[in-house]
Amino acid sequence: MEMGPTLKVQRREVTGKKVRQLRRAGWLPAVLYGAGMESVPVQIPYDEAVAAYRRAGTSTMVGILMDRQRTPRPAFIREAQQDPISLRFLHMDLELVDPRRPITVDVPIVLVGESPAVRQGLGVLTHGIEQIEVHCLPADVPPHIEVDISVLAGPDDAIHVRDLKLPPEIEVRTDPATVIAYIAAMRGVEIEEAAEEATAEGAEKEEG
Repeated sequence: MEMGPTLKVQRREVTGKKVRQLRRAGWLPAVLYGAGMESVPVQIPYDEAVAAYRRAGTSTMVGILMDRQRTPRPAFIREAQQDPISLRFLHMDLELVDPRRPITVDVPIVLVGESPAVRQGLGVLTHGIEQIEVHCLPADVPPHIEVDISVLAGPDDAIHVRDLKLPPEIEVRTDPATVIAYIAAMRGVEIEEAAEEATAEGAEKEEG
């Protein structure tokens, strides 16, 4: 895996409720830890932090430059807190990693392809989990895992974690029986109700 964006962080003296002043000044409060280092409060230019998160998420390595370092240290964005209403970022957790030591990361799932069952109106595609926990070296962490749903040909067909074909260097920690995606069958009653609703709507339009 190639390293993603590089973040220039500064040690942060402001803590507690006073961090609001930092946010108003264009900084994002954060904490940096990992790789044998004690937790250090830091701050990042807000726009740079948001851009890095949108590009890297939590499953792509980023580079960290602090103080007078010239070589970025590998890290992952472990968490990015957002205001539930404005969606503005409030805080970020950054974990430094040792390239030689395996780590555990949640990797997002991306569904690709088209299900024949959905195309033929035999059922509805239902999502299970949205991410999978993997354990591997930092350089082997995939930015996402693609799951081809074209194998879902009929009602009640499903794709489980155990069906994934991943490189041997990636250990999956999620329960193999966990469902990723499946086809919820259209039952006879549901089809009949849908037909009745369509008929009723047509009658209302004629009366109108």
